[in-house]
Amino acid sequence: MTDPISNFLDAMGAAGVRPLEPIADKLATGVPVRFRADGDKPGRRNGWAVLHLDGVPAGVFRHYRLDIRQVWRADGDPLSRSPAERRTVAILARDRTIQRSKETVAKQQAAAGQARDLWHSASKAEPGHDYLARKGLPAFNIRQHGDALLVPMVDSRFQLMNLQRIYPDGRKFFLSGGRTEGMFWPRHIHQLGGAVLAGPLVIGEGFATMAAVHHATGHGVAAAMSAHNLARVARVIRKLFPCRPLIIAADNDDHLPKNVGLNAALRAAKIVGALVAVPRSAGHHTCFRGSGTDFADLSQPEIAACFAAARKGGNVDA
Repeated sequence: MTDPISNFLDAMGAAGVRPLEPIADKLATGVPVRFRADGDKPGRRNGWAVLHLDGVPAGVFRHYRLDIRQVWRADGDPLSRSPAERRTVAILARDRTIQRSKETVAKQQAAAGQARDLWHSASKAEPGHDYLARKGLPAFNIRQHGDALLVPMVDSRFQLMNLQRIYPDGRKFFLSGGRTEGMFWPRHIHQLGGAVLAGPLVIGEGFATMAAVHHATGHGVAAAMSAHNLARVARVIRKLFPCRPLIIAADNDDHLPKNVGLNAALRAAKIVGALVAVPRSAGHHTCFRGSGTDFADLSQPEIAACFAAARKGGNVDA
């Protein structure tokens, strides 16, 4: 009898998602696993997988930066079952889906409570924190717990639902089980559609990227935390601000076979009717060979020039 965990890992590898750490034991528990995958930068964990071994073994795996998502099942042709067997499998699958949904909601609620507790017990972020110093950023709307920066993630009602912890070496972690889809870090975007600043609102991926954009331009910003979450957050912001001009700040992943960051930005912009700003440093195609470019890699004058040009006439590169 073949081992479903090994087969699942083989399917992941064939699709281009290769863990750089052992995850077989974690997969056996049926709990979602987040991991660093081949091609991830240090501190990034873009791989995600879950495997259920009850009934017919089945699972899902993803790589967020490479925009890979694949469903896997251990059985062969489900049409070979009798009608009664297919009905039984369908009923069991429905029941499992309902149960997992309840468990997911419970975990998200628990994580939201943990986020609120951590946030209220945290202190003001130290301006000299290694991560902020390395990025050249002020401590915008964040706090610190121990040596970890706490970046708040809110929903459309601006309720705190999750936190991203950023350590001095750049490692980033969400709270286990916390909700991420549609959640964002806001700066000068407020509840009930209010905003402190006039002008466009800018939506992009990471905290550092969007803090850099705000620092250079003064625009209100929202960080979706990942490329796959960009369109979801763009929809939330558009609903809050139906008449406000929006700009999507793309991560330029031109070092990858598919430019995941730019493609995600273009999709989000099309959905909400936004402009797209793409980071390019003056005189250079990318800032760091082999790693792509985001706005946190550029100087403040370069960022400001890019967004000023975007406001004048469309989707541009600086």
